[in-house]
Amino acid sequence: MKKEMTLTAAPESRGAQPISATKTVVAVRRAMAAAARAYSRVLGTEVSARQAARLLNTQAAFVLTVFPTECPLALRAACMVWLVAALRGCRRLGIKVEE
Repeated sequence: MKKEMTLTAAPESRGAQPISATKTVVAVRRAMAAAARAYSRVLGTEVSARQAARLLNTQAAFVLTVFPTECPLALRAACMVWLVAALRGCRRLGIKVEE
C-alpha cells in the first residue's frame, strides 16, 4: 500500500505581519542614538552613533575577555585579540574626554 501526503500552506493570519528590513534598521538606529546620548552624558563630550557602536564593541570584548572563568585557552586568546583590536579602533576614532 502506497502512502501519500499532501502538505498545504496555512493561510497567513491577519494580525501577524513580518518585520520589514526598514523597520529593523530604524529600530537599530534609534537604539544607537540612545546609546550615543548616554555615552555623551557620561563622557561629557559629544559622541556619534558610530563612536557609540565602537564603544559598545569594546565593552562586549572586555566583558567576554574578563568574565568567563572556565573556557578553553584558545577562546580566551581570541577574546583578548578582539579586545586589543577594539581598543585600537577606539583610539583611531579619537574620542576626547573633557577634564
